[in-house]
Amino acid sequence: MKFSRLVDKFESLVNKLDHGSSIIPEKLEKLQQLLEAKITRYEAKLAATEDPEKRRKLKTRLKVVAAQLEKSRKL
Repeated sequence: MKFSRLVDKFESLVNKLDHGSSIIPEKLEKLQQLLEAKITRYEAKLAATEDPEKRRKLKTRLKVVAAQLEKSRKL
C-alpha cells in the first residue's frame, strides 16, 4: 500500500473514533499489520540506499509510520 493511502486510512480511522464511532478491531489489527510491514520495508530501503535525499525522505516516512503505529496501539 502506498504511503499516502496508508496515512489516509489511518486518519480515517482516527476521525471515526473522534466523532464517537467505534473502530472495528479487525480493521485496526489490519492497519497495524500494514504499518509494521511498511516500517520493515522502509528500514530495508534505508539500509540499501546511499543517496542523502532518499535517506532523508525515508527517515521522515519511517518516523510518521512509527508514530502512527504507536498511536494505533493506544486506540
